[in-house]
Amino acid sequence: MTVIARFEVIPVHDGSRSEDIAQAVDALEEYDVSSETTATDTVIESDSADEVFEAVRAAHDAVETDRVITSLEIDDYGAGGRDAESRVESVASVLGREPKSGG
Repeated sequence: MTVIARFEVIPVHDGSRSEDIAQAVDALEEYDVSSETTATDTVIESDSADEVFEAVRAAHDAVETDRVITSLEIDDYGAGGRDAESRVESVASVLGREPKSGG
């Protein structure tokens, strides 16, 4: 089974959120997930939906502020699902290049 999820942890307060988000991302290290943080969210991948839920809960709980909003989207593909890397490679194959540009 392949489970790919994207989530964002949004600390609600004035000022920089970088330290809070770093705490959330760091909390993922305790779980059997791979992750990639982007400018707007974090993508995680695991063999278990339970592991994804636990990891995201830990990321949410790691943020020490009075108000935190966490958004989660899960693609639980079941048996035979492709991992995130192969999905990106498939798009790159169709494009004939990496699906990333310099802006």
